[in-house]
Amino acid sequence: MSAIGKADLPGSKPETGSREYDPAAYELLKTIDDPAALRALDRRGLQRLADELRTFILESVSQTGGHLSSNLGTVELTIALHHVFNTPHDRIVWDVGHQTYPHKILTGRREAMSRIRMSGGISGFPRRSESEYDTFGTAHSSTSVSAALGMAQGAKLKGDTGEKKRHVVAVIGDGAMSAGMAFEALNNAGVMDTDLLVILNDNDMSISPAVGALNRYLARLMSGRFYAAARKAGEKVLAG
Repeated sequence: MSAIGKADLPGSKPETGSREYDPAAYELLKTIDDPAALRALDRRGLQRLADELRTFILESVSQTGGHLSSNLGTVELTIALHHVFNTPHDRIVWDVGHQTYPHKILTGRREAMSRIRMSGGISGFPRRSESEYDTFGTAHSSTSVSAALGMAQGAKLKGDTGEKKRHVVAVIGDGAMSAGMAFEALNNAGVMDTDLLVILNDNDMSISPAVGALNRYLARLMSGRFYAAARKAGEKVLAG
């Protein structure tokens, strides 16, 4: 666990004000010090972890400030990524990085969240010097795909195959995807035929309204019958 900015967990003791937090609220979350522990959970455990993680973020951000909605929206995605992929060997590159609170909490920085974005505390964005799980330092938009492509191409040139194979994932939002740097990286990825997974977090959230042909295409896609049917079928499969 990271020693940076260690402090009491939200939920570990009553707040000095009128609100009191239940110490039992994070019984499972407090056992997850790295993704290896997360990967040992069954489906029910993962669902419980998501509930505890979301509550933890709500209470933590209410005390420290920071990005709330973007992080609540990536709870299940973050759990799924760390459950499926063998991080930190496999690499996850987060675009911008304001949605990485769940990632930080699950990668040994849970206790440091009480001093996030404070002097001497942890960064509000991925920082390579902070954790081996932070594969790329971010804060600017639309850089994730090109960074991930470079990592994937490097692994390919090194001949990482079989058990040594390194998977690389870029997580990018719909707003960031509309920038030229992201389009250039996608264009290069197609030409280079590199094993790269790009996850589009289409949450319709950005500083200003997203515009352009890609935005219009995604809007048509998500309002179409095929997407609705595919989503419903996927939900049935995941529900068991």
